[in-house]
Amino acid sequence: MTNRIKKTFENLQLNDKKGIILYLTTGIPDNETTAELALELFNSGADIIELGIPFSDPLADGVTIQQSSQKALDKGVNIDTCFDVCKMIRNKNDNNPIVLMGYFNPILQYGLDEFISKAKSCGVDGIIVPDLPLEESLILLEKCSSNDINLIYLIAPTTSAERIKEICKNGDGFLYCVSVAGITGARATLSAEGINLVKEVKQYSTVPVALGFGISTKIQLAEVNKHADAGIIGSALVNIISNSDKNTAVQNATDFLKELQ
Repeated sequence: MTNRIKKTFENLQLNDKKGIILYLTTGIPDNETTAELALELFNSGADIIELGIPFSDPLADGVTIQQSSQKALDKGVNIDTCFDVCKMIRNKNDNNPIVLMGYFNPILQYGLDEFISKAKSCGVDGIIVPDLPLEESLILLEKCSSNDINLIYLIAPTTSAERIKEICKNGDGFLYCVSVAGITGARATLSAEGINLVKEVKQYSTVPVALGFGISTKIQLAEVNKHADAGIIGSALVNIISNSDKNTAVQNATDFLKELQ
């Protein structure tokens, strides 16, 4: 079958639309609600959901995602939990892409072959590993490619032009541009650095380009949409869910998504 990420971006392009990619910390507020959040956010217009695998030392994440990640770890959430949540989502939605986002150490400890095999069987479409440099990613890239899973690379404003070209050669699914050098988190203004980075990456990329880190308002998303193929919203949504209980999380999250559109 056609990879769901490719199909999603093709459909967006056909309809002259831009994508909305949302990040959820797996297990917050609980596993069942995480799956319900994903399903209802898809129903409300999200195109791709990223499920975060919690990690004790998330280098790229700001306070909001660090705290939710720690809460998830305290509840015993691990890679297998993430696969269970994927299965719950796939039982009711076989169309929208699910991307797992996690740091390399837990994936390596789990075993690359086992991780990719289970990801495929659970209906995962893409994997983002923020702390895995291009040079060290080629074994994982090969394993992903042979299982029709996209390994999605991050590109930062500090990435050199030569390196951007190299990453674009290996671009798969979509490329994740980071709007500012540093950690994730909702910001009041959108960085010009991020917009300029998207423009540069689009010169070399053969796959769609998404922009994330710091998007929290409709105005910011509209600005992103002028240049990128999709906007990625993480911390602002995680913050809303973290400040909700399991009875209000889904409603509050879908209300936020509607405000962005």
